[in-house]
Amino acid sequence: MKVLITGAAGFLGHGIVEILEKNHHLRLLDVQPFDTPHEKVVGTVADWETVRGACAGIDAIVIAHMASRRPGVYDTPVIPFDVNVKGTALLCAAAVEHRVSRIALISSMGVVRRQHEHNRFITRDLPIGVSGGRGITYLLTKVCQEVIVRNYHAAFGIQTAIIRPDYITDEDTLTDKYGKKMRYVNWRFTDRRDIGLAVDRALALPDLSCEVFYVVSHPDAERYVDIQYTRQRLGWKPQHDFSRYPKDPRFSD
Repeated sequence: MKVLITGAAGFLGHGIVEILEKNHHLRLLDVQPFDTPHEKVVGTVADWETVRGACAGIDAIVIAHMASRRPGVYDTPVIPFDVNVKGTALLCAAAVEHRVSRIALISSMGVVRRQHEHNRFITRDLPIGVSGGRGITYLLTKVCQEVIVRNYHAAFGIQTAIIRPDYITDEDTLTDKYGKKMRYVNWRFTDRRDIGLAVDRALALPDLSCEVFYVVSHPDAERYVDIQYTRQRLGWKPQHDFSRYPKDPRFSD
């Protein structure tokens, strides 16, 4: 399968590429120049012609891009909505134009975070939305991304996997996607390669519809969120579960 990965040169993108390159022919898209042995496109997902060209001849798209977390970027919706939301809409439109049959969106468990704040077990059928406060702009873009891909699935039949990870970190270094080194772990920790594994399995599903898959690596996650569906439907099992690290005492029962 020929797969386009957006945001491919970023922290998350590296983890997805590491897994998908074993089974697929890759084309990588990122706004920053980068080195890779794979096909690459350097440009922004917010540009229609860039996206159209990147999607030509592609079988599946992995939407993994996000606007940079540089200071001030998420203070207003301008850049985040241009990149995260408009970029996703352009990719879906290009998918229709080029008859791309599958999309995997890397969303976020944050789209249902308010449910967990009320001590509710997080299931696949919960309504999405944000409760305000810190991070509202980022989470609004993730909600919008899900709305876009769901509607393109409904209108055009694009087989769609919505992957909802939580706290994206590298198990080997305990460094998160913002470059922060962690001392402890908790149930929310999700290795970027485990996300890649879920994407790989979802793209291989012959009967994929439009489905939500929670992807969290830590063993304690099953107490809070429906990981079982992901395990059973995808045959997915985390390969990087953070169990060798001390737990954050703030998350102890």
